Formats: sequence, structure tokens, C-alpha cells
Amino acid sequence: MRIELHIDGQWRLCAELAGQSGNRELSARITYEVDYALEHLYARDYRALSTRIPIDLGPLEFFSQWPAFLLDLLPQGAARRRLEREAAGGLSEWDLLQRGAFNPVGNLRIVPARKTPHARHRPFTLDELTARGDEMLDYASLPDAAVAGATDTQGEAPKFWVVRDAEDRWYPDDGLCDGFAASHALLKFPVPEAGQHAELILRHEAAYQRVAQRLGLRTTVELPQFVNGALLLPRFDRRMRDGKVERLGVESLYSVAGITQSAQGALRHDQILVDLWRVLTDFDTELREYIWRDLFNLAVGNRDNHGRNMAVLKDVDGTLRLAPIFDVGPAFLDARAIARVIRWDGENPGEHDWPAVLDRLAIRFEEAAADIDPRRVKHHMVDFAQRLPGLPDLMRECGVDAMVIERRQADIQRLARSLAGEK
Repeated sequence: MRIELHIDGQWRLCAELAGQSGNRELSARITYEVDYALEHLYARDYRALSTRIPIDLGPLEFFSQWPAFLLDLLPQGAARRRLEREAAGGLSEWDLLQRGAFNPVGNLRIVPARKTPHARHRPFTLDELTARGDEMLDYASLPDAAVAGATDTQGEAPKFWVVRDAEDRWYPDDGLCDGFAASHALLKFPVPEAGQHAELILRHEAAYQRVAQRLGLRTTVELPQFVNGALLLPRFDRRMRDGKVERLGVESLYSVAGITQSAQGALRHDQILVDLWRVLTDFDTELREYIWRDLFNLAVGNRDNHGRNMAVLKDVDGTLRLAPIFDVGPAFLDARAIARVIRWDGENPGEHDWPAVLDRLAIRFEEAAADIDPRRVKHHMVDFAQRLPGLPDLMRECGVDAMVIERRQADIQRLARSLAGEK
């Protein structure tokens, strides 16, 4: 299986993946292409497959399971179900990679064994896209068709990559739109399994992003829009420069931490922070961003904090930082009873003994020989706590429904008291 990386404005063959044609628990071997490796030897930034797999000349063996970065490319949720329906079942995870990872987030792709090129579809208006009319859905369901983002995006919600041209016309994105694309976006629809609040949860992703931006968290420059029951999110892994498309690398926290069995137990923040400390360009700046995001999640009820809902953005200038915030909403309203996945060492549901958390952090950082000062963590926590009293009013100004604010009020107050050391 061939892996290509978008660099210097073009796709380059960067590595070969060999393994048993089965699932992720089987062995795999990765070999960087020799000429590519000689050009970028030892790099572990946007030029590499993963921060955990710096470029080298020798083959890399993974004996008991796939490397974690492949799971970022592997279709999940609604995308996986669509591919399995098309194939009438029976797809191994190896097959899923070959069929559904040719236009993923970031700057990597699996070169499909067969891809039939399609003529560019007629343009849609934004209203037509958000309505998901018959023509759009029929086109999206074609094998190897242009709505490749329907297979390459992660998560449970139905999603499509789309592009806008200079005349404000919209097209499904097949990864071959660079010649006319003016901007790139993700079109996201409610998850039916979320229950009666499915559309409200999706609508509040836009409102929560506005709140996050006002608080000083990192968001995309252009914020998401909620249009006709769908969310249109500008892509942070695509950038227009001098009329050309730049693809930035993206790697989930699971991949950065080497997590391949994400369903087996909760992940701790100290583990993630140590792995981020090893790779981020300006860790002190990113530490504040990381701490504030988790406290923001606690305050607004975004329980859906698993390791694919935060990522590292690998820019073409070589810097690595946390990607803009995404998939943030009032998950506490979700009928699936979503629970927090990444927790602080010593955290109990609904309870936070922050002095104990900080003491444990100091121990974990020392054990990992990580030069991270827990006092900086405390400083960022105290700094965020000062913004909590005004958070309900800010949420109201940003369009959050009164019902959601009312449901969060007690937890915001409880979080403020606990950060202040009060009972």
C-alpha cells in the first residue's frame, strides 16, 4: 500500500506500507521511500508520517498492531458504515484504508488501488448542500465519487468535504479541486442517535466556538455557520496562499500518544501533556491552550473529549501546535450518555480536588523526566477561573440557548469554587 504526502505543492510518494490484509491487531511494516528519506532525514514534523515515526532509511516494524497514525486515516462512524454498505459487508480494516483514505484530513493519503475519476459535478448553492437533496445524496453514494470526505471524515455524524469557488459556488470535494477552490469546508449534519436534542447540539457547536473565541481559545479565523440544520465548518488543514492550496499536517492526540486501543480505559491528561511536551514547538504557549480547553469543556458540558477531538497541526514552516478547537458542543444533552474520556489523574466524576491533581501531576512529570512545571498548570487554572463568573453572560451574548445556560449554571459555579479551593 502506497502512502503519499503533500509537500511543496504536490503529492509525493513518501512511504510503503506492507502488512497482513486484515485488521489493526496484525503486524505492519513501513518503509520510507529512499529518495524522499534522504531529502528529509530524521524530520518528525509535517514531512513525516507521524511525530512518533521520524524519517529514516530502515524499515520500521510494528509486530502486534498498526502504528497509531493509520487509525487517523481509517474511516470511522458514518463513513465506515457507508463503505461497508457499498461493499455489502466483509471489508477488513485494510480494505477500508484502501477504499476510504484517499482524501483525508491533513496532508497524508493512501493511494487507492483503483480510483475512477469523475467529471466535476455541477455546482450547488449552499442551500442545496445543506438540504442534502436527492441529487447531492445520489452523487455522494457513487463508489469512488467526489464526496470522498463522506468516507474520509471521522466520527458518527454524517459529514461531507466541500469546496467553494471564487464565484461562491459549492462542490463536493474529491481531493482534486485545487485548481478552482477558493476555500475548503466540512459540512456536518446532526447525529440521529443523539436523540431529541441532536440538532440543538449541532447548532451549539457554532455558538460554543463563538464563546471559545471570546475567551481567548484558538479557533479558526472564520467561525462555523449553522445553515438550514447543518453546520458549515471552515477547514483548518487547508490554506490558500498565492492562489494555491497548502495542505497542513494533522495528527490526533491518540496518534501523538501512540494510542491504538482507545476503547480500553480512560486516558490521563498527564500522559497527553508529556507526549505533547516532546513534540510541540512552543510548549509553554500550548500548555495554556490545553488547560483552558479542558476547563472550558468542564464548564460548558462538552464531555466528548476523546483523543480524536483534539489534534496537533503541523504547519509547512515546521512548527507544531494544537489545532484550532473543534467538535465542541453541549454533549451533556446527548442521549447516548457520553462520558469524559481524557481525565486528570485522581479526577472523580463531578468532583475535582485540584491540589491533589496538581500533586499527582508533579509526580507523573518527574517519573517521565518531563521538564513541565506544575506551577504553570496551576497558574493557567487560576487564570481561567477568573473568567468563570462572567461565562453565563458571555454564553448568552454568543447565542447559547437559555435552557443550555440554565443547565450549566450550577456546574460553572461548582467549577469556580473548586478551582478557588472552596467546597
